[in-house]
This record gives sequence, structure tokens and C-alpha cells, in this order.
Amino acid sequence: MSYHKSCLKMLMVSAVATVTSTAVFAKEPAGSYINLYVGPSNLSSTNLSESRPAPGGLVSGKATFSSGLGLGGAYGYRYGNGWAAEIQWDYRRHDLKNIGGSQIDGDFASNILFVNGYYRFDKMGSVRPFVGAGIGWAQEVDFDITRNGQSLSYSRSGGAAFQAIVGGEIDVSDRWSLVGDVRWTRVNSGTFKAENASSGGVLTGKPKYQPVSLNLGVTYKF
Repeated sequence: MSYHKSCLKMLMVSAVATVTSTAVFAKEPAGSYINLYVGPSNLSSTNLSESRPAPGGLVSGKATFSSGLGLGGAYGYRYGNGWAAEIQWDYRRHDLKNIGGSQIDGDFASNILFVNGYYRFDKMGSVRPFVGAGIGWAQEVDFDITRNGQSLSYSRSGGAAFQAIVGGEIDVSDRWSLVGDVRWTRVNSGTFKAENASSGGVLTGKPKYQPVSLNLGVTYKF
């Protein structure tokens, strides 16, 4: 009887030790990190009107965009329990295709600063999935439109921005990892002002800025 009790105790101790070691292994170490990323970005269409002195005239309707490019970086801290916080800088640029069906050159670009929060789950094989969200400040959202050989620029700053993040991370060493994620970004609508008021150009309609991006990058953990 005592032999069976001893075996049972040994099995229980072994099971607890296994679960504990697994839980400790699943947790990521606490510490600071930096992340750099780049990737394609897609911008949804938006309605607007742009008028300028003759012979520029008026164009109005739905503005559509080509696929763009984004890049950025972040500095953050992982707390060792799955949670992390970071400060992020993000830049995006999307080429303008047309406005109201008329082919027009230009681009829609942004500089945004975010404060993000993340939760990283236990690894699924070699991949550690994560989700995140952020709130930010649009340092500048800039709209350049070229018509009749004349390029005019409209911009706004100070708008609130929000983003949702879903992705995964693969460790390649104790300090380096590869990261991929999808981000949905939204900037509150606002009024765009001509950067050169004497040009006579006016942009109305409060164009929406709502990019969706696929980012690939690297993370270094200190």
C-alpha cells in the first residue's frame, strides 16, 4: 500500500513540475524591445470635392486609390505575462487613381504617432499569436492633387487616430524574432486646408482616411 502511495505522490509531483515548467516556458521574458516594419497598404475610397481657379475648375465624387506602402517603428516593454505596451511611429502613402471617374494624379499620405497595448498568447507550434489596439495622434495627413499641370497640397493635423492589430511572431533567437500583422487604422474626419492659400484651391467633403495594412518586420528584445 505504501509503495502505491509513494508512486502516486511521485506521479503527482512529476505532473505538477511538468505543468509548472510548461507554464514558465510559455511565458515570454519581461524586457524592452524595438520593432521595425514595412508593407503594402490599402486605402478605402472616400467622397470629396476639389475646386481651383480656371482652367482647373471643379472635380467632385468618389476618390479611389492604388495600393500604397507603409513603414514604421516602435519602442515598447513586455511585462512577462503576455501583456506589452509601446510607442509607435507610422508612415503611409497611397497613390490617387481618380476622382469622380476622372483620372487624376496625386497621393494621400500620413504621419501618425500611436500608443499601443498588446496581448501575446502562448505559442501555437513556432508562432506566438497576438492582438493589439492603439490610440494615436495624426501629426499630419496630407493630400496632394495634380491637375492641369498644377500640383496643390492640402493637409490637416491633430486628429485622433485608432487602430486594431492581429498578428503572429516567430522567434529566430533569444533576442530576434520575425513579426507579421494586419492593422486597421482610422483617423477622425476633419477639414483639409490648402498649404498655399494663395493658390485658390479648396478641398471639401472631409475625406476619410482609413487604411488597412499588412506589415512584415523584425523585433529585437533587450
